[in-house]
Amino acid sequence: MIKSLSDIKLVIWDLDETFWKGTLSERGGVIAPIAKNVELVKDLTDRGIVNAICSKNDYEPAVMKLREFGVDEFFVFKSIDWTPKGQRVSKLIKDMGLRPVNCLFLDDNIVNLNEAQYYSKDLSIAEPSEIDNLIELCRQAASTDLKHKRLNQYKVLEKKQKAKEEACDNLQFLYSSNTICEIHYDCKPVADRLFELIHRTNQLNFTKNRCSREEFDAILDDDNVRCGYVTVKDNFGDYGIVGFFAIRENHCLHFLFSCRTIGQGVEQWVYSTIGCPKLYVVGDVVNQVFSIEAPSWINQSTDISYSFIESSKSDLNTMKVVMKGPCDILSITSYLDIKSIIRELTYVGNKTHITIEHHNHSVNYVRFPFLSDAEQENLLSGFPFNDEDMFKTHLYDKNVKFIILSTLPETSLGVYKNKETGYKFAWGEWNRPLTNSSLWDFYINEKSSYNGNITLEWLREFSNDWEYVGRITPHEYMQNLSFVLNHMNKEARLCLILGSETGFDGNTQDSYIDRHKDHKKLNEAIREFAQKHRNVHLVELTNYVKSQSDFINNINHFQRRVYYQIAQDINKIIEAEFGFKIKERSKVFLLIDRFSFFLRKLTKNSFLYKPLRKVYGLIRKGAFTAH
Repeated sequence: MIKSLSDIKLVIWDLDETFWKGTLSERGGVIAPIAKNVELVKDLTDRGIVNAICSKNDYEPAVMKLREFGVDEFFVFKSIDWTPKGQRVSKLIKDMGLRPVNCLFLDDNIVNLNEAQYYSKDLSIAEPSEIDNLIELCRQAASTDLKHKRLNQYKVLEKKQKAKEEACDNLQFLYSSNTICEIHYDCKPVADRLFELIHRTNQLNFTKNRCSREEFDAILDDDNVRCGYVTVKDNFGDYGIVGFFAIRENHCLHFLFSCRTIGQGVEQWVYSTIGCPKLYVVGDVVNQVFSIEAPSWINQSTDISYSFIESSKSDLNTMKVVMKGPCDILSITSYLDIKSIIRELTYVGNKTHITIEHHNHSVNYVRFPFLSDAEQENLLSGFPFNDEDMFKTHLYDKNVKFIILSTLPETSLGVYKNKETGYKFAWGEWNRPLTNSSLWDFYINEKSSYNGNITLEWLREFSNDWEYVGRITPHEYMQNLSFVLNHMNKEARLCLILGSETGFDGNTQDSYIDRHKDHKKLNEAIREFAQKHRNVHLVELTNYVKSQSDFINNINHFQRRVYYQIAQDINKIIEAEFGFKIKERSKVFLLIDRFSFFLRKLTKNSFLYKPLRKVYGLIRKGAFTAH
């Protein structure tokens, strides 16, 4: 029995049959709040005792219930997944900087309690029957933290911990990339490019303020608005203008970046550098930013200005290459020294201001380019989420020599079939069919995503004309690949990027559940197909995933070093097929790279820093002279 709250700093809650009544994962299960538990969490917070969660559940539905009960904001460090609890509780306590002796774990399963205590010897454990005693002890204690300072402190710590976990395993690669980031305040000369960024960026567009050109020009003319644009370069190239921000009274009107910077920490560096202004994030973004120090790997004092991958023949620079798929694979092109890459990626329509990704699904790209003007107009006028640029592709150009094609959209999007003509069309997340009337409120209310153009009348009309047939089958995809091979340049080579068969443990999205199994099923068919076609090459993402730290936020997004390794292997394929010798980075540069990383780990106040810095300079100078 718990005798006092004086030593308790953290209460870790199980959810099912502990915090609430019922089991969330049971089909048809009814979840009901337990009022006294909800009040206890709030009362503990008033007394400076923090509440966390360790539950076996799916993350998103569990958090939605917490929000429904009005208590989500009172919890930090929510550990909600299906892995064993013992080590999770231990990690949670460690991440919060606490000792087990100051923590209490509540769970209705004695096995979970004993397992947690096995990994955290001094941890206090209790079953739900002990909650009434906890309530009484709470009543006897004074309310010393009505402003919830401790809760807010741990919310900040939680953000820092998340940022640290995402960066630390990738740190050496980020340091060795020598990223140079600059902020410029003379925006008018590049206003056209900045306006384009506002409307084309999505995954790292935090504000999604799709203003008109007149509104944008007015912002640039407003002396009360601080505007700046961001340029980035590193060892692998100059990315040019990649970001823009506009701040009025310490509030972000615009804060956005090109997806080319994903994984480099540029958005965090800019946010920290400009003073962490108030930022209200609109919609989903691939990375969050926090009120923390700027990433130290950006704008280092030591730099190595060499390029990792470099072709030795001009033919490789002028060879026409098409890259088609989600925009995160744009990172691959950063490490490919081929000048004439045509990028057909996810984009935001110039006229519709809607994100367009379905043009990169095989059901669409085997048909879109061959539609008549009338058929194209029908798809534009009859569908609020289509865009005129989606019909364009260079896949079938006769002077294209190499095609890099992502297979990821095949397992992501749903397919619809016209009831009258049998024509198929791919669009939207596979688990949210437009024909499912229970989802209509979702689509109607998603005004920011579809400009309010999806109405109840349109959904009814669409459902009368179209039926949902699910995701594309492996057999159907092989048919589409055969079509591509038959219509592309006969001398071209097709390089397919296959989805990861290693699952991402941190998944929180329903549409991505068991996605690695979907990849495996499709990949098996692709491998068999590739064996029969010598002009088809495979790049398998599974081969590059060594641990969970290689992922960013889902199974389709990876750390920068993964894209670098993919680029290396694609270069090898190009060399083998076309005979262009690719100049690889020598072992000398590898040694310099390791030495520079060691040097950066030394504080500048260390007595070793200055002499080693001189040695580094001599080695670097000699290596480049010899090279």
